[in-house]
Amino acid sequence: MKILILEDEYSLADAIAETLKKEKFKVSIVTNGEEGENEALTGLYDLILLDVMLPKRNGFEILKKIRTEEIETPVILLTAKSEMTDKLNGLENGADDYITKPFHMKELIARVKIVLRRKANVKDTHVLECGDLKLDLTTGKMSCQNHAISIAGKELELLEMLLLNKKQIIKKETLVSKIWGYESEAEYNNVEVYVSFLRRKLKLLQSKVKIKAVRGIGYKMEEEDD
Repeated sequence: MKILILEDEYSLADAIAETLKKEKFKVSIVTNGEEGENEALTGLYDLILLDVMLPKRNGFEILKKIRTEEIETPVILLTAKSEMTDKLNGLENGADDYITKPFHMKELIARVKIVLRRKANVKDTHVLECGDLKLDLTTGKMSCQNHAISIAGKELELLEMLLLNKKQIIKKETLVSKIWGYESEAEYNNVEVYVSFLRRKLKLLQSKVKIKAVRGIGYKMEEEDD
C-alpha cells in the first residue's frame, strides 16, 4: 500500500517514513503544500498523512480540494494544534482521523491501520471501472463484457493511474515520475509506447473507453458515445 506524507518538518517526515517502511508500506514525502496538493490529487495513494501547517498551502485547504475533486483517499491530519475547533474543522471537511503532535509512532501506526481497515470494509478498491471497462488490480485483468486480457508491469500501473484519475488530464511528466520514478531517465516516448499498447488491448476488447491524448499536456480516459 502507498502512503503520502505531507509534512514540512524533515526530521519528523523521515522518522514517519522509516517507521511505515518497516510495516511494509511504500512511502512518498512532500514538504510543501502546493506540490503536496498536486500529488494528493493523483489519487494514487491508499492513505495521506497531512500536516495542517504547511508552507504555500495549508492542510485544511488541501483537504478541501481533495474532497471537492471527489478523491476518496483516507486522510489523517497531523497537527500541533489541540483546539477542538481545528479538529472539528478537519473532520467536517472530510478527514478520516487526526493525531496531535507530539505523538508516539506506535499510536500513528495503529491509527493508520485502523483507517485502512475501515476503508477496506467500505469499498473494494481492487476493481477500477470506467464505462464498460474494468481493471482487477489483484489479477491484473482488464475486461469488457465477456472479454478479458491480462496485463502486468508498467502497463498495469499506467492503466491504474489513468482509471484512478479518469476525470482529469494527467500530465506526461506526472506519469513518468509516478510510474518510472523521480530519478528515472525514462523519456516521454516511454509513456507513448505503453499508451499504444493499452490502446491496442482496448480495441481487442471492443471497449468504448478510449485513452485521449491532450496535445502538449498528457492523457485522459473517456468513454465514446454510441
